[in-house]
Amino acid sequence: MNFQLFKMGARNLSRNVRRNIATGSALGLGFAGLLAILGFQNQVEHSLRAYTVYGNRTGHLVLYKHDGLDMFETRPFEFGLDARDLSAIRRITASMNSVEFEGEQLIGPGLVSNGCQSLPFYAMGIDPQLDWKVQQHPYNLKWNAGLTSLDKGRELWEYPSDSPAISLSSGLAGFLKKENPRDLGEDTGSSDPIDCQAADASTRLAADPIVQLASYSWNGLMTGGDAQVTGIFHTANAYYDSSAVRMPISQLRKLYGTDGAAFYSVWLKDPSKVDLALAEMKSRVKANGLNVDVYAWNDAALSPQYTGMSGFLMTLVTFIASIIAVVVVLSVSNSASMTIIERSKEIGMMRSLGFTRRWIRILFLIEVACVAAVSLVSGGVFGSGLIWLLNRAGFPLDLPMVLSGLTVKMSVSPAIVMNCAGSIFVLAIGSALFSVWRVAKTNVATLLTGTNH
Repeated sequence: MNFQLFKMGARNLSRNVRRNIATGSALGLGFAGLLAILGFQNQVEHSLRAYTVYGNRTGHLVLYKHDGLDMFETRPFEFGLDARDLSAIRRITASMNSVEFEGEQLIGPGLVSNGCQSLPFYAMGIDPQLDWKVQQHPYNLKWNAGLTSLDKGRELWEYPSDSPAISLSSGLAGFLKKENPRDLGEDTGSSDPIDCQAADASTRLAADPIVQLASYSWNGLMTGGDAQVTGIFHTANAYYDSSAVRMPISQLRKLYGTDGAAFYSVWLKDPSKVDLALAEMKSRVKANGLNVDVYAWNDAALSPQYTGMSGFLMTLVTFIASIIAVVVVLSVSNSASMTIIERSKEIGMMRSLGFTRRWIRILFLIEVACVAAVSLVSGGVFGSGLIWLLNRAGFPLDLPMVLSGLTVKMSVSPAIVMNCAGSIFVLAIGSALFSVWRVAKTNVATLLTGTNH
């Protein structure tokens, strides 16, 4: 009997072709729309994660001195991690199987000069070999490739960790006229002072890769030194592009007169287990009596840009998906209601011939299921083509104060396809079932006389 119902349901589709096409179009376009918006969210979410964890060198877990996240920049001596803290943290991480790699980092402000002009900078110091592991991580290369790469010159990890190499952000390099980085050991030209008022001053500044750095040590003493510009990078964030500096942590420690660090970053083998690793780290830190705070990479206090943009994106996607769901429900409900009204006498006749209420419901659900199945296939083909075209177009995408240099990409995984198809199918079946349920329970005599509507 079930096979006969299927044959009847499939045959009934030809009775209202235009209505079925209209309903199917709504289902297909809804499916394509869901694929596109969820594919876009998937791409942006992964790009944000890659930038935060790897591109920005945050790590999956970050350890600060207690209250150091808020107080380090104004009182680094008191709220920085000292040598004993770092040694204790290394002992803890060495016993954690979940750790892939780790290391301390140092950040801080200062002035950089080309001999004619001095500008403020904000430096990040990291061990060059650790930086190589972070930047070359497969996840970072897949989702964040190019966003934090060099525009010119060579990476810091290509030089000894104690070398005076320094990388400037492209905006800062432009202001300082240091847009032509030189390799260490390469002839840097004349060491004679540059006449800043001379006609050839800009040319000589551009030819000289040496800059002077000045700052205050953690003890409050004025410090300074020379460095050579060996690379120019873009920050992927226009806000920081006019002041960012990268250098080996050993050189930044010399500038700040310390052997400490601002924070300690830990990258995990399995990022999906960050909550377990966070709980384990906090437990071990407490057991060792360390006065440090432990943060997960997606903590709002640590990564407000990520959490803010990710939350906004989720809200936007939820709103659009809700609209698509409403359109699908109304389309199917309207189509099913009109079909049932037109065929109420037919339903009554079938009931009088022995069809049960359950069979009547199944018959109509088969019809809707056939329309939905065809619509999902055609909508999937249309959506795939649309996504391919948009990905090929390479439209620029800038997330204000977060990321610059992205292009619009929609990364649709098999899980997204299955979830979207399942959601549309369930909505279609549920809407049809709601419409047919009441009619299937109506008295046979009422159906035959057509007085139920």
